[in-house]
Amino acid sequence: MTLAEEILRAFLLVLGLTELSLNGSYLVKRNGLTLARKQHGELPPHLPDRNIRVKVVVMGAFGLVFAIVSLSSYFLHTYVKAPIVISMFLFMIYGIGEALYYKY
Repeated sequence: MTLAEEILRAFLLVLGLTELSLNGSYLVKRNGLTLARKQHGELPPHLPDRNIRVKVVVMGAFGLVFAIVSLSSYFLHTYVKAPIVISMFLFMIYGIGEALYYKY
């Protein structure tokens, strides 16, 4: 396994666990959606809480996917290229789709 692959799977693990913990706390806290709205300043300020909640759930789901993919890579002691690339591609598609949705 190359150094770049090691760095990528470690980055995905940290990103996944961070997304899980942050977005999980946003869903549990009383003022969590307000905190999520502050963190995601790229979203228009007039969005209803429902849209913010959907974003938090989707980001938490991607955190779960990233954590599972990177942990499976560690447990298998090999770089699982296809799941890593697919998860990053889906995250990219989500980001582009969200940007286009809120722009138009």
